[in-house]
Amino acid sequence: MESTAEQELVIAAKGGDIAAFEAILVPLIEPAHRFATALLQDPDLAKDAVQEACVRAWRKLGRVRPGSPVRPWFLGIVANQCREQMRGRWWQVIRISHSPRLNAELPEDSAIRNMQVREALIKLGERERRVLILRAYLDLPWAEVAAASGLTEAGARSRYYRAIDRLRPPGASQEAIT
Repeated sequence: MESTAEQELVIAAKGGDIAAFEAILVPLIEPAHRFATALLQDPDLAKDAVQEACVRAWRKLGRVRPGSPVRPWFLGIVANQCREQMRGRWWQVIRISHSPRLNAELPEDSAIRNMQVREALIKLGERERRVLILRAYLDLPWAEVAAASGLTEAGARSRYYRAIDRLRPPGASQEAIT
């Protein structure tokens, strides 16, 4: 979406135009769900988090700075909602979805790999995990990763590469992961 068109929609939405607000959020829902799923490791919880983030975004729409892109602002709200959900005692229960498999991989292999990835991501700090997911999973530009994480671009890059280093198995080469 063009920046000027997006800004016009933001102005209209701030004025109470629900259709304009929906036009802003519709293209952001799928990346927000992927982001929340990566943070929470549960698509159903992620769906709930994104829905709640949409409600919060409507309430906080007045806080969008003129000329600022909406995507990092909204993903920041999604990240905060995920963090609130993770504070609950039940979020750490490991859930494995029973979705149909499209490849010939055994479900046990996939479950083990998912658990290993989940455990590795949980060992990271919350900010490192957020930056890694925004950059590696959602492929956002550094400026948006920084904005959604509340960091400078240099800080976001630093946290990203620090997270990659922490995920790298001992003795693995740098080219193997990045």
